[in-house]
Amino acid sequence: MTSPGSPSPLLPRRIRFAAAVCLVLAALTGFSALRETLELGHLGELRDEVSNLSRFSRDPDVLVAAHISEAQIAALEPMRESRSLVLGALSVACSFAFVAAGRLLRPGGLPLERMRRVLSVSAILAALLRTIDGAQWAVVARRIGPVMADHLSTLPAFQNPQAAAQLKAMLPGIAAAFAMGMTAVIAGTFALIGQYFRSESVRQAITAQDGELAVEEED
Repeated sequence: MTSPGSPSPLLPRRIRFAAAVCLVLAALTGFSALRETLELGHLGELRDEVSNLSRFSRDPDVLVAAHISEAQIAALEPMRESRSLVLGALSVACSFAFVAAGRLLRPGGLPLERMRRVLSVSAILAALLRTIDGAQWAVVARRIGPVMADHLSTLPAFQNPQAAAQLKAMLPGIAAAFAMGMTAVIAGTFALIGQYFRSESVRQAITAQDGELAVEEED
């Protein structure tokens, strides 16, 4: 007889692997979203701290980091409320996906079919919200780009005026493209997982396991 906290050995390996990927991805994405939501709630305090650093520090590396942080805070302030809403919803969606994926791996006496539905819906919702999050962050990255270019242009490799001009023209687009690339990877993975757990083959496999567990409990 299977104990409530034991793994789900009857589920196919591919389903357990997909659930494990979702578990890790939801944990990392949800924690990151929650952390940034809390930071947005203290944006004024962060701005004051960064301002003090740039005013009193003489360390060049600290000054560069402070200037980049100032540009980031300035870019975040106009979208503070909307971004907080998106990130808060994303952290909630990830928490549902995390719990559902964990319960598929270790049922704990809960019906697996219910967890499958929760996982598929929450993963697709997380994909949508992470896409919006990525679009907002691409705007922030594009605004940070010129500040980063100003500091990089002081390096010996960019002392040539033409090279410095190319750097300033290209870096904002590169920063935004990197943000969109990360969004495509993370949101795309969530979407694939959500669609996978909506598939008929997965539904049948999980329904079969629910039946097996019900028979074991009767025995």
